Amino acid sequence: MTSKPRLSTYWVTCADGLESLLCEEIESLGVQNVERFPGRLVFKGTLENAYRICMWSRLASRVLLPIHTYELEHTHDARDVAEELYEGAISFDWSLVFAPQSTFAIRLHAEREIKVNTQFATLRAKDGVVDSFMEAVGRRPSIDTKQPEITLYVLAGKTEHTYCLDLSGDSLHKRGYRRFMTDAPIKENLAAAILQKAKLKQYNPDIVFDPMCGSGTFIIESLLILTDRAPGLVRRFGFNGWNGHDHELWMSIKAEAAERHQEALTQPLPQFYAFDADWEAVKATKQNIIAAGFEALLDHIQIEERTLADWPEFNAEGKKALIVTNPPYGERLGDKASNKALYLGLSALLQKNFPKQYAAVIASQIEQADVLAFNEPQTLRLMNGKLPIYIRFGEIKPATVTQPFLATWQPQQFDPIEGAEDFANRLQKNMQGFKKWAVKDNIYCLRLYDADLPDFNVAVDLYGDRLHVQEYAPPKKIDPEKAKKRFNLALAAIRAVTGLGRDAIFIKTRARQEGKTQYMKQSTASKRFIVQEGQAKILVNLTDYLDTGLFLDHRQIRLRIAKEAKGKHFLNLYSYTSTASLHAALGGAASTTSVDLSNTYLNWSKENFVLNGLTVDHADEQHQFFASDCFEWLKEGHEQYDLIFIDPPTFSNSKKFYGTFDVQRDHVSLLKRAMNRLTTDGTLYFSNNYRGFEMDEEIEATFDVQEISNETVGPDFKRNQKIHRAWKITHFPV
Repeated sequence: MTSKPRLSTYWVTCADGLESLLCEEIESLGVQNVERFPGRLVFKGTLENAYRICMWSRLASRVLLPIHTYELEHTHDARDVAEELYEGAISFDWSLVFAPQSTFAIRLHAEREIKVNTQFATLRAKDGVVDSFMEAVGRRPSIDTKQPEITLYVLAGKTEHTYCLDLSGDSLHKRGYRRFMTDAPIKENLAAAILQKAKLKQYNPDIVFDPMCGSGTFIIESLLILTDRAPGLVRRFGFNGWNGHDHELWMSIKAEAAERHQEALTQPLPQFYAFDADWEAVKATKQNIIAAGFEALLDHIQIEERTLADWPEFNAEGKKALIVTNPPYGERLGDKASNKALYLGLSALLQKNFPKQYAAVIASQIEQADVLAFNEPQTLRLMNGKLPIYIRFGEIKPATVTQPFLATWQPQQFDPIEGAEDFANRLQKNMQGFKKWAVKDNIYCLRLYDADLPDFNVAVDLYGDRLHVQEYAPPKKIDPEKAKKRFNLALAAIRAVTGLGRDAIFIKTRARQEGKTQYMKQSTASKRFIVQEGQAKILVNLTDYLDTGLFLDHRQIRLRIAKEAKGKHFLNLYSYTSTASLHAALGGAASTTSVDLSNTYLNWSKENFVLNGLTVDHADEQHQFFASDCFEWLKEGHEQYDLIFIDPPTFSNSKKFYGTFDVQRDHVSLLKRAMNRLTTDGTLYFSNNYRGFEMDEEIEATFDVQEISNETVGPDFKRNQKIHRAWKITHFPV
């Protein structure tokens, strides 16, 4: 008659938030009646149950066998926890658990309410174990904190201290394949949990894609799952030196696991794609895949250095794809705003390339996850070490094809607005006149009206499907009440003619700005939106500052730069939000360099780049941003550029810059320095908005100068020919 296997109590620990998924997993391994606690599951089971969890659990951190509980007779505020741990350790005969020739280490964990010096308390617990051996067998085991044969896990509690044998030895998330690391990698067991939550095996995808693969953890964990490879198959465990270890039982479980893996390798696998903008990450991914034992499967894995803006054409139609990724949500970008832009850009790309496919994306802030365009999204909160992370799961919404607002706009029917009839007629006439051009050239952002009538001194700009209305402050001789009434009439007419509601119209007053007031915030509402211009998606702020982040009158020169930039090194001085640099980058520039004195604008610039899938890593030399005075920056460097754009302010006196800048007075010096940095066959575009500007004869005598103002002023600014002037400047042929 065969005796029943002995039952013992086991603890299985995990990261906070994983308890439910881990419970499902260990129940699938034959464990029953599981109790859940924060970060820990407890069950009564056999040694075989514990061994199977060690071998097969993809989510657990440790498998612990409680050996000894030391109950405290009384507790008080002045208690000496370290001495309690010593007394508890020496009160048990540890020679029953392991031999004195074995090395061991103590891992101490204290409940939250326990105040203790962890380092000293660990030392005292170790002393108790050693003294117990001396009393029992007259010999003491040695300490090895790096690779001990036995690990004792000690939980210091309020009413008792529990001493456990750590069957896993080291944390189970360490599978042994991660030889090469990148910044802030996700732990292997968390990656596996995300894939389990995404139902990788049941979903049975044709494509598994990680566009920001880091060190390749998601790809490798997917391979482990889909080839039925037990995560514990090739790693060391903490039970080998244990007196109760059943070697024969363990070897049978190991043999079964090896057989299952070999059988699964005969089944078809999906195509894997692992991209990263960092070449070091691409190398790490390949090396870790080889270290994991999957070198023979490299034909199934396309590992490439690619930015988000550089995805190939995916043909996912008729196929099932799973996209799972851990974006660099803080390490490279540094602030929440840039990170949000990254998620907006990623979401747009997923919508375009993988509509109706399934995705799981990690975020460090819930606001980042919220911008992902998923149907029926689900969120899982986990702890990656000490950092909380949010994983957003869902089906990717198809991209909506947006047309320019004027493409679908039709003249509205409305009752005449007494006192604003002429204004309404002019605005409607302008919109009808621009419609054909906007549709033909795919223009989303343009000026609809610019003080065309003297009684209605406003500018009306269209940004996508929103309006930015600027009231030019009336002269002091105009009665304020009369001016206010007239402006309100204009707003009523604007709503009637465009058909847009109040929530789509943003209002500002544009008075003559002096000194610091020209840079001061008008609001703190931060209504930021994405608009389209050519290939570029651009963030505009319609509330906080007078300027929105996109100078509409320079649209034509930006589009010109996009066409000319391919393969060239581009320099943008006084770059503002670097929209010209963005167009150059998307047009295939070999590199872009943007220089501006304002960190606010440069951070905005980086958001624009990230939004379009371009990297702004500090180590990345392709797209660089410098917070510097342009004169000083030009003087200090020697790099040459094929294409340069300079659009300086008319006047500037920043506290970061000693002295003032006046475009009429200083343009000769500025252009000479810039031309020193232009290649012999390069092109420099120079523009400014100073109405009285005259190009100095010295520049015209020294360089080949052509005024191109008419070519750079779009149809929406033709009625204001002095909005800006622009020149194309090159070196004379040698």
